[in-house]
Amino acid sequence: MDRDADHWSELQDLFNRLEGLAPAEREAALELHAADPQLRSRVRKLLDAAAAMDTATPLPKPSERCIGPYRLVREIGAGGIGTVYLATRQVDDVLLRSALKLLVRHAVDAGFLERFHREQQHLAALDHPNITRLLDAGWTEDGQPFLVMEYVEGSHLDDYCDSGGLGIEARLRLFLQICDAVAEAHRNLIVHLDLKPSNVLVTPAGAVKLLDFGTSKLIRPDGTMTATVMATPAYSSPEQILNRPVSTASDIYALGALLAELLCGHPPFGNVSAAGRVEGASREVEPADIATLADAAAARSRGLNLPRLRQAISGDLAAIVAVCLRPRPRDRYLSVEALAEDIRRHLATEPVTARRHTLRYRAGKFLRRRRAPLGVALALLMAAVTGAAFAWRQEHQIFLEAERSARMQALMSSLFKMANPDYTGKPIATVPEFLRAGMTSLPKFLHEPADLRQGQLGLAISMFESGSLDDARAALAAIIAGATSPDAQAVKAEAEAYAGDIEIRKGNMDAGRRLLADAYRLARVTDAPARVRILTEVYYAYDEDDSGFRSDENLRILESAAQEARRIHLGATDTAFVLNSLGGDLSLRGRDAEATQIFRELLALYAQDPLAVCDRSATYAWLGWLADKSDDPAASLPLFRQAYDGYVECSGADSHGALDQLPYWGDALVKTGRAAEAVQLLEGALPTWRRAGRTDPESSAMLLFLGRAYNATGQFAKGDSLGKEMLAFLDGKVAHDDRSFGQAELLVGEALAGERRLREAEPHARRAYEILSKNVVSRYGQALRAESASLVQAVTPQP
Repeated sequence: MDRDADHWSELQDLFNRLEGLAPAEREAALELHAADPQLRSRVRKLLDAAAAMDTATPLPKPSERCIGPYRLVREIGAGGIGTVYLATRQVDDVLLRSALKLLVRHAVDAGFLERFHREQQHLAALDHPNITRLLDAGWTEDGQPFLVMEYVEGSHLDDYCDSGGLGIEARLRLFLQICDAVAEAHRNLIVHLDLKPSNVLVTPAGAVKLLDFGTSKLIRPDGTMTATVMATPAYSSPEQILNRPVSTASDIYALGALLAELLCGHPPFGNVSAAGRVEGASREVEPADIATLADAAAARSRGLNLPRLRQAISGDLAAIVAVCLRPRPRDRYLSVEALAEDIRRHLATEPVTARRHTLRYRAGKFLRRRRAPLGVALALLMAAVTGAAFAWRQEHQIFLEAERSARMQALMSSLFKMANPDYTGKPIATVPEFLRAGMTSLPKFLHEPADLRQGQLGLAISMFESGSLDDARAALAAIIAGATSPDAQAVKAEAEAYAGDIEIRKGNMDAGRRLLADAYRLARVTDAPARVRILTEVYYAYDEDDSGFRSDENLRILESAAQEARRIHLGATDTAFVLNSLGGDLSLRGRDAEATQIFRELLALYAQDPLAVCDRSATYAWLGWLADKSDDPAASLPLFRQAYDGYVECSGADSHGALDQLPYWGDALVKTGRAAEAVQLLEGALPTWRRAGRTDPESSAMLLFLGRAYNATGQFAKGDSLGKEMLAFLDGKVAHDDRSFGQAELLVGEALAGERRLREAEPHARRAYEILSKNVVSRYGQALRAESASLVQAVTPQP
């Protein structure tokens, strides 16, 4: 990348030096400044391209000259392919006005007039209120082509918007009119190919009129295109710049360039020369984010300061423009209608297809769209939750409940005000920022200790479930430390359950086990609600088994919790959590058929909730894992793919959920004889895994399965290195006789054996067999035991 950047810089410097020189001077300068023949050849091509794009036949100045029945009155516009005049024509006693465009000779080929008359019927079909009608075409006496169009009183799009000080929303609504006009042309098999601000007029009434369809292309029934004129480079698609086949996607690119200028005040590539556009198109260069192109002048003409303008056009709008301006046609919007629909969704504060629909993004959209009603709803909900805990009190508490409700309404109003960019002038608050602000503000509005504990616990759990584990950890620690009174023990139990799970995830096994054990004890000896008791039981039993401290009692606890959750009709989310934990524990014990049944039940449950994308992905992952370890890796591949794609959609490719699927997907690839693909998949993800700084024991699967893929492809030194890294990673996080340690030992032993270092491999092989032979119940466990036994035999010296 650095060499390419240096080469591009040198190329631009040479081009800038030579562009204005005469041919003879240019060659002498090339010999002097460019020793590399390939560089000289490339500069010559750029200079030739620039000359071809910038050369134009001079156009006549306004005069009393007549062209056929049309009298030229005055010039009303000019561009790279011609000049437009106001023209009049006398018909009987009526003087008709029209716009006559004289095209430069290089802009059309010799068959233009013949082709135009052949296509006139198609062009006449463009009967749309936002498209100017094409009326006539022909040649002047001296052989210059011209077009005659409907005359429209109006201003060019950019002038209209800037002189009127139109804001972003008003500009977007004008842009939607342009999209409607272009979509109509596409439905009539015509592409415009020269969309730019000067080809869009806006009438004083605010109606858009799109000009210059007479220089467009007709899409033939066989899918080919008729010839075209050269368009304005600043708005032209890469395929037009490089003289490659064009399509409706070329108009979508131009619409993106037009939208960029409407929003930030500059075309996407700024003042790059024609030759620079050729070079950029050939290298598939993408433009900068439009928010970085905005300046103070653009902000003033949109009624904003510069930070507010950049904020307004970043996010959705920047993503929409970026999709339009992708270098390859197939990567842009599939149609103009799809582009327009994304603009409408943005205006309605709904998620747009141009952006990844992460949970945070959808939540932010929902909050902005439902700011006022959601504030009331959340206030009422929290009031109801806090009120339920005190329902047993005497009748006089009604007044206190009303006071609590008023306080909660004031709190939620305050939070939404802090998250509202229109009020603060800052970007909309993220979910973690919103929750942290709530935790800070809560004591100002809730004065009763019990109310405050419930509110803090609700926010801490939201932090936990949104993935903000460090924030949740700190909040839960404060709740636990403050829960000293007898009536606070149920809250303390629930807080300890979540806190213990966080510590286990962080790799702090001893601290996590202590918290979970105390949560389990408290929930059973205090008058805790059924939901709290069930959740603490599940966290305790599952995390014990998952950390290698397996017992039949833990399974009994989980089965009992699931039965009670069904019997009391626990909420869908909590019931799903209980069943998911039971299914996972059954899988750990090799009861795969029962586990598969549980996860299929969960998949049906999650299918009813369109927002449960991550939950569905986790279930697909479990089903894939169960199929893989049941000796059906081919069946697991599409399941792992669905799990990975779902996590990418809901939380991003670098999220824990997405990264956690890749190792098992890679393992299935190895088992189906596609180890090289597994190496490629997992090597690409390893740097992201390292940057994430994962400490949870489960994440060591990345090291394990990439190491096994290395061994399967004969890269034993790399397998040995990852196996030893995995042993160090697991130390202190799980019991030393946990199966994960056995798998790491097996990985190292097989790698050393592959390198013929049998004496070094033997202790690792024996340790692997010792661990992997304990409590073998599943087919996968049996396979690991057999593999370790075979390794021991292979590395043990024969008598």
